[in-house]
Amino acid sequence: MSSFIQLFTANVKMFYREKEGLYWTILMPALIYAALSLIPIGKIVNTNFAYSTFVLPGIIAMTIMQGGIYSLAYWMVDLKSRGIIKRLLATPLKQWQLAVSLVCARLLVVVVQVIILTLIGLIFFHAKFAGNVLSSLILILEGGAIFLLVGLLISNYAKSYDSAAPITSAIGLPLTFLSNIFYPLSLLPKPLQTIAELLPITYLSDGLRQAYLYPFNFQTIGKDVLILTVWLVVILIVTISVFRLKED
Repeated sequence: MSSFIQLFTANVKMFYREKEGLYWTILMPALIYAALSLIPIGKIVNTNFAYSTFVLPGIIAMTIMQGGIYSLAYWMVDLKSRGIIKRLLATPLKQWQLAVSLVCARLLVVVVQVIILTLIGLIFFHAKFAGNVLSSLILILEGGAIFLLVGLLISNYAKSYDSAAPITSAIGLPLTFLSNIFYPLSLLPKPLQTIAELLPITYLSDGLRQAYLYPFNFQTIGKDVLILTVWLVVILIVTISVFRLKED
């Protein structure tokens, strides 16, 4: 357990020492949210709420997704190129300890991101938050785990940034725009709605929106939690089957 805690702490410190990574992870999502809140999109998109309130859970879902698919995948590729993975593999620690400590450290980063974005929404844009902290946390951890595992899978096959970039874009861009992050699914054409209803980001965004905007009701949030759980189990099985922490 002490070895795991040391690895967890080391991973957190490594992340926060990367100033460029901090910019893309924390400042950029906040700027995107601020820009969308200031533009009068609510006059075009009918959401029954102020657009700053409607889009906040979506931006949080997008940030969680990007933290795994982009940030973690690129970071793992960077660790490989710097020889850090090779040095870690030379220790008596087991691969699963290294991988789990990395995912847990990133989940902590995700929670910090969510808190910052939520505070920005509440303080500067008067976004609504119904106070469903527990259900929000469950959704955040489930969504974070899903996309962090996807990031690990990408890093398993990408040997460099150049090979990782097209993979992350091919996965990340459809998840961003074929979902309800920025607008209700009803605005998408029917065929695209069908695709969106298969994606985990849709249920993460919808679940967070239910948790942020409405009083707790398990009937409304239960479907989102269930589908995310199924996605998590499937991605976890695939990751255990194929992921190997190795130096290319």
